[in-house]
Amino acid sequence: MKQTFKIVSTFAIISFGILWIIRKFTEPTVYNTSDIRTILVLIYLFTSLRYYQMEIKHRNSQIDDLEAKLAAK
Repeated sequence: MKQTFKIVSTFAIISFGILWIIRKFTEPTVYNTSDIRTILVLIYLFTSLRYYQMEIKHRNSQIDDLEAKLAAK
């Protein structure tokens, strides 16, 4: 699940960059991509947040396990 969030966030930020570059090199009236870019940024923020929350939970559980092993010695 963590890997899925990481892949989706990476895809969203790369897609945002591609749309931003297209917007800079074409006429502004040809492609109205501001809504799509906003949605991609929101997807990136949400998936990155969820990924890092899961990563922190995993690391905290590892720390708790190591502290328990250390206390047992």
